[in-house]
Amino acid sequence: MKNIEEIHKSLISFKLPRWKDLPDFDIYMDQVIFYINQELSPLFFEEKVITSNMVNNYVKNSIVKPPIKKHYKRYHLAFLIVVCILKRCYSLAEISKLIEIQNDMEHSDLEKAYDAFSICFEECLHATFADGDDKNLQYNASNWQKQLLYNVVRSIVYKLYAEVDLLDKKGSIL
Repeated sequence: MKNIEEIHKSLISFKLPRWKDLPDFDIYMDQVIFYINQELSPLFFEEKVITSNMVNNYVKNSIVKPPIKKHYKRYHLAFLIVVCILKRCYSLAEISKLIEIQNDMEHSDLEKAYDAFSICFEECLHATFADGDDKNLQYNASNWQKQLLYNVVRSIVYKLYAEVDLLDKKGSIL
């Protein structure tokens, strides 16, 4: 396990892949699992980010669309990355509703919705881990949906911050 200083540094510099950086070709379940675990591991410390059972559960609950002939596409990866981050604080029912709101706000443009989430998450994460809070962060919430996105992201980032603090003080999250 990384020490607290390494965790802080990795979170301050953490970047989510943008839509254009996600693989633009069909991949199989094991590649999806590997890719997401690799990209999101700094956010999960000792936990497994995602398993094939989790993916199957998200598909079964209609949170993520089913694969096409066992192949996953760019939009599957984007949804799964967002779901993995949101599941740190929210139930599957809440995640489903949050994704629906975000997609409606971006007029079903998945690329814009995913990139907006990624930017908001990174800015809040970097500000919180650099300064201990995000009070110096200027977020333009021009409507209730954007304010909701910001509040959701803040709750996840603050939970991460508390978990790192617990690791530092107690040596474990639990």
